[in-house]
Amino acid sequence: MLRRALFALLAVVLAAAAASAALTLDARAERHVRESHFAGGRLSRGKSLFLPGTDLHGLLKLAERAKPARQKNGRDKRVAGAVDPIGTDGRTGRPVKTCVVIAEPNGRVVTMYPGR
Repeated sequence: MLRRALFALLAVVLAAAAASAALTLDARAERHVRESHFAGGRLSRGKSLFLPGTDLHGLLKLAERAKPARQKNGRDKRVAGAVDPIGTDGRTGRPVKTCVVIAEPNGRVVTMYPGR
């Protein structure tokens, strides 16, 4: 009986953890990312930039698998690696294969950018 209760509790905890790992990119956040981290965006000068055609939603799926690190402001930072370059570093201009996603604890994406 105790064993069954422990398994049920574990299932609930795992389900909650899986639900909290989902990242959502609403229209406002996507607009911010495109204005700030794509070439030609009005806020992109001097910043790390995604390559044209980068699949932001695909990168979010990769980031969901990354362990979040809680920042002092309460938001979660995830760093996800890609196989091929996804953008360029704003300081060096070199290609980067990693993406940073900053999200609220509920999974709502605030911003994302290429780099570390």
